[in-house]
Amino acid sequence: GKPISEARGEAGRVGELLRLSVFEGTQVRGESLPLDAQVGAGKDKLGFTMRVPCGVVLAITPFNYPLLLVMHKIGPALSAGNAVILKPAKQTSLSALRMTELLYEAGLPENALQTITGSGSRLGKLLCADKRVRKISFTGSTDVGEQITQIAGVKKLSLELGSSCPMIVMPDADLDQVAAATATGGFVNAGQVCISLQRVVVHQKVYADYLDAVKSAVEGISVGDPMEESTKLSAMINEAEAARVSDWLQEAVQSGARLITGGDREKAIVQPTVIADVKPCMRLATQELFGPAIGVAPVESFDEAMEIANGVNYGL
Repeated sequence: GKPISEARGEAGRVGELLRLSVFEGTQVRGESLPLDAQVGAGKDKLGFTMRVPCGVVLAITPFNYPLLLVMHKIGPALSAGNAVILKPAKQTSLSALRMTELLYEAGLPENALQTITGSGSRLGKLLCADKRVRKISFTGSTDVGEQITQIAGVKKLSLELGSSCPMIVMPDADLDQVAAATATGGFVNAGQVCISLQRVVVHQKVYADYLDAVKSAVEGISVGDPMEESTKLSAMINEAEAARVSDWLQEAVQSGARLITGGDREKAIVQPTVIADVKPCMRLATQELFGPAIGVAPVESFDEAMEIANGVNYGL
């Protein structure tokens, strides 16, 4: 369902990222250091460190950027001299398999990269617990990331987990510029981005004006066939995820929030949605939505805005 214009943008960045990874791999060096910290010892000695590959790196990637986020992991790992086991999301495994083929066609050494497809709940646990794996790089939900920490054992971990990104709008803001930024930041890739804007905290003085501006901007997002160049938003990854997002939005409205625009769903397509008067206790405000909607809340001061913005269990 990713619009073709966004897909081309993603694919166009992969080569650049690979070249950057290769360059950085040539810059991996150790350090030399004196050993004379202890009086009377080490004056005639010099120590040095060496950076060496971890060994086998397990790369677990999500569906939302099936080329770019794969390269984010395998590019640096291979460039540093590691062997990589790639476990892509089951919904988008074909692009990962094709990338693997292309890398071998380009001369990648045998067994430097192995791509395994299938159920993450089954394969992920087996791979993460295997003692032959020395490092795990995972991008995905916070819940799964926590599970990995519990089963990985003594391994290096790099975990890029969930978010509920806020934006604060104060009275001196350019509301047209903010509304345009909202329409971009909250709805690219149907909101299925780990840094997607989800919560907008607006000072009461400009609250109504912001809602008017953002309503117009969001209603201008073209929804339709992902193969059309003009389309800016299309289907989510599957109908189950779209139904979940729709349920969350309905839950917020039923709990006292106000639907400004959108809210409809047809199969896997959720219309770009703005929900106002969102309370901090609502699921839309506390958990990662990962869908094409934003929740807007009014505040009376900057301090209150900061408290709401930071009042979630996410780092982003």
